[in-house]
Amino acid sequence: MSKNKTLRHASVPLSNRLAGAALWRLSKVGIHIEPFLVVREGAVRSESVATPPDLTCGFIGADAIPELVEFEPGTDAARLEEWFRSGKLCFGVRQGSRIVAKMWCDLNEFNYPPNRHALTEREAYLFNAYADPAYRGQGLAPYMRAACYEALRERGRSVFYSYTRFFNLAARRFKAKLGATDEALRVHVRLGGGTGKTLTLRRHSGRV
Repeated sequence: MSKNKTLRHASVPLSNRLAGAALWRLSKVGIHIEPFLVVREGAVRSESVATPPDLTCGFIGADAIPELVEFEPGTDAARLEEWFRSGKLCFGVRQGSRIVAKMWCDLNEFNYPPNRHALTEREAYLFNAYADPAYRGQGLAPYMRAACYEALRERGRSVFYSYTRFFNLAARRFKAKLGATDEALRVHVRLGGGTGKTLTLRRHSGRV
């Protein structure tokens, strides 16, 4: 194991590693358990986040699908076409003409299957964020998220939701730095190939 991998492994609490290993073993016998947090975002304003140089941002349209496919490995053009047709919005950050980060916004539903529900006219669900690895560590992700909040507010949306897998500590820390709060801790349980059921383990506030 390389030094970097050893350091990353050591940074994960033992309890999380043991829990992750236990869930992996259960999945091998057809018992799938996925704990996740319903997160409310939007506390940070764009003016309080450092702006990386030479960047522009805004919503991009379906004409950018070829760029998006090239930008993010594994992206399927047909899926993006369906997302645009259904009214989902893609918020992009560019350096010059090149996309360096993007995130999707759903104004109709919280479309993560274990927590799927319709949204009100004030709400938006944020998902599928991705940044060019070459720009990571330069403040690009918080800049994109804060700028997206402002762009959505201009469209009348003021409540922003996302989800975070419970054991993804890096994502939890990132969102906490942006002032996000956990609305609820939920778990999706599925046996074999069934549809499964989602249960609420702890409710902090708001809706889930």
